[in-house]
Amino acid sequence: MTRASLLSALKTRQRLVADRQTADDLRHRQTRVAIDLAISNVFGVDADLLWSGTRGVRDIAEARQVAMYLAHVCCRMSLTEVGTMFGRDRTTVAHACLKVECRRDDPNFDRALDVLGWALPTLVQRDVTPNRISPREEIEEHQWL
Repeated sequence: MTRASLLSALKTRQRLVADRQTADDLRHRQTRVAIDLAISNVFGVDADLLWSGTRGVRDIAEARQVAMYLAHVCCRMSLTEVGTMFGRDRTTVAHACLKVECRRDDPNFDRALDVLGWALPTLVQRDVTPNRISPREEIEEHQWL
């Protein structure tokens, strides 16, 4: 192979890798927004607390474990991908999945997970960005009140 053909093949490969990374990034962002909406509404937890670096209180930690479980099981993300998304190690995600599986003996909790497991992949495939107004529009709105 000539040097020009090697460079061309390398550029093509780099372009394909970049396209795949962009698609994965988009899927991860959509997953994160869907998880934000689903978990915050079902568990009554502020979505920002799910992604914090600290454990938080018990309710937040349990909601985060469920979010990790759903991302892994329902959205078919690897433990490493889920860990990266949540800023945790893959072994932490595995532990969270185990804890959630143990809690599925409770019929109410199991039913909630079934519903979330059904809804979450649908939300990921749709554009689930909440309709939020910009801070500037919010300030203008309050000035007229």
